[in-house]
Amino acid sequence: MTGSLAVVDASIVLRLVLPDMLREPCKALIARLVGEGFELIAPALWAYETTSALCKAVHFGVLTPEEGKRALAQVMTLGVRLVPPDDVQNQQAFEWTLRLKRASAYDSYYLALAETLGCDLWTADRRLLNAMDLPWVRWVGEG
Repeated sequence: MTGSLAVVDASIVLRLVLPDMLREPCKALIARLVGEGFELIAPALWAYETTSALCKAVHFGVLTPEEGKRALAQVMTLGVRLVPPDDVQNQQAFEWTLRLKRASAYDSYYLALAETLGCDLWTADRRLLNAMDLPWVRWVGEG
């Protein structure tokens, strides 16, 4: 899939601010996408997922509360446009969840958004990548 939009899931941006071996590939990918004029986009749940993951990192001592606040501010300034789901995307997410045989639909909303917009979905979530055999679901290491 092509276009000037790129769906980025929470796993990519969280690796920008949390200790992770994929931090540098994620930084390089975001820099490349932005540099090439792509608009970063995600379903509205992206904000909930990133905030929740950072709270979890603080709770378990990976980050201090101050580091967590700075990390949250940093990811929120990336300019990711959040898209609330419509009825069609809700149905698509439901279908993706059934296809993936999952109990929750979080990943499916990213898939539904990318499918609807006809653009690539970039992820650093190996589990999601391994569940899919679609050319438009892309691994951060490809960037």
